Amino acid sequence: MEQLTKRILAIVLIAVIGIGIGVGAWLWLATPTDPYKYPGAPSSRPNVIKIGCAGDTGEIQGDANWEGAYLAAKHINEAGGIDIAGTPYYVGVTREDTDESNPNLVTDRGVAAARRLIYDKEVDFAVGGFRSEALLAYQEEFMDAEIIFINTGASTDIFCTNVMTDYDTYKYMFRFNPINSSSLAGQIISTVVGLILTMDATYTSHDVKQIGILAEDLTWTVDMVSAIAHYIPYYTNLTTGGAWEAEMLTPIRYDVTLGATDMNTHLATFQSQGADIVIPVISGSGGVLMMQQYGLNEYDYLIYGIDVQAQLDTFWADSGQSCAYETIMQIMHETNKTSTSLAFWDAYKDEWGHEPLYIASGAYDAVMAIADAIEETDTKEAEFIIDVFESWTTANPHPGVGGGGAWWPNSHDLVAGYPYGYTLWCQWNADGSKDVVTGYGLYPEWLTTGTYTVAPWVHTAWTS
Repeated sequence: MEQLTKRILAIVLIAVIGIGIGVGAWLWLATPTDPYKYPGAPSSRPNVIKIGCAGDTGEIQGDANWEGAYLAAKHINEAGGIDIAGTPYYVGVTREDTDESNPNLVTDRGVAAARRLIYDKEVDFAVGGFRSEALLAYQEEFMDAEIIFINTGASTDIFCTNVMTDYDTYKYMFRFNPINSSSLAGQIISTVVGLILTMDATYTSHDVKQIGILAEDLTWTVDMVSAIAHYIPYYTNLTTGGAWEAEMLTPIRYDVTLGATDMNTHLATFQSQGADIVIPVISGSGGVLMMQQYGLNEYDYLIYGIDVQAQLDTFWADSGQSCAYETIMQIMHETNKTSTSLAFWDAYKDEWGHEPLYIASGAYDAVMAIADAIEETDTKEAEFIIDVFESWTTANPHPGVGGGGAWWPNSHDLVAGYPYGYTLWCQWNADGSKDVVTGYGLYPEWLTTGTYTVAPWVHTAWTS
């Protein structure tokens, strides 16, 4: 009876307290949920390095950033954490949704996500970024808070040219992935020129010289499209000693909210203009529409360029098995690009059940680099970490899974070119597999895993 009385009294007291002081008391009495994940760390971890992931939750770009950072944290923690003056620290990761892949972009959402990471979750470092328009807005929050932010997905040059023009404000910004838009354009130009000349020499009864560009109408594509359109004719002319040059069709820039019919209209336009090669510059879902319509209509030109979603192994199914013969830039694939690439590739697939997007390798390298810099300096203070990052030059690179990390002088931007920042060219095969094919001098041939194949309907058109 006494125990029953005590239980009844306790229930009555809780009810009275709840009525008397309101819902706020219940929230105050509750144990707050830790927003961080500590993969591979022991349950007792008094010392933590807090890393925030800024990205669009539920979309491939933001999820890749999270998955790469999470895997790096797991590997660091499983190895005993980060040593600071003899004391182990463990990595905790958390994320906030910037909604930056939304075609109807609202930059305030990214700003709000950055503020939650900074002021609510009190991150020590942050990684992420994809949509340039969004990152331009929310990077300012991290710069104002003097928190190192490592860009893992946005290529627009301005993020690191800002470092050169206003170092005191932007010294906290680094780009670990990808190389900037100007460098990407340069690598596209050199490789496409190699493709043009090889195809033209192979198909002697057909002039392979009409080149189209299909690009998202977004900030990151502007300078890239202009450079590609200008320099491909120049370099084909230069390479052939002035004998001839490629001819550029008017680039098509499309609204990212387009549907299948509009996409097919653009592809049909290239067909009617006599395109031999079409260079996509696509980061969103337009790539799925492009390859569905290309495979359905078997247009007699090659698809060879940037298509971010086509980097994923799920793209074969997403495109309705219509992406055969598309060739795309990809930061890494199942080849030993660096001494750690294959181990990361396998570990990532084991952890997440799919292949990594380029942002995932960037996030992984970013978190591992943070850990290395902290151990070198015995501190997580930004000024000292910046000094270590800035010491990574071509004479003293910091190799990662995606390439050798070194910065252009004073820019905090990746040096482009082998063996530092460079992309692989990967082609989808008719059986749904994918191979690394020749980069026409962009990287050594020993990195290739297959041979470039011309789509059979294009082969027929060019030989008839």
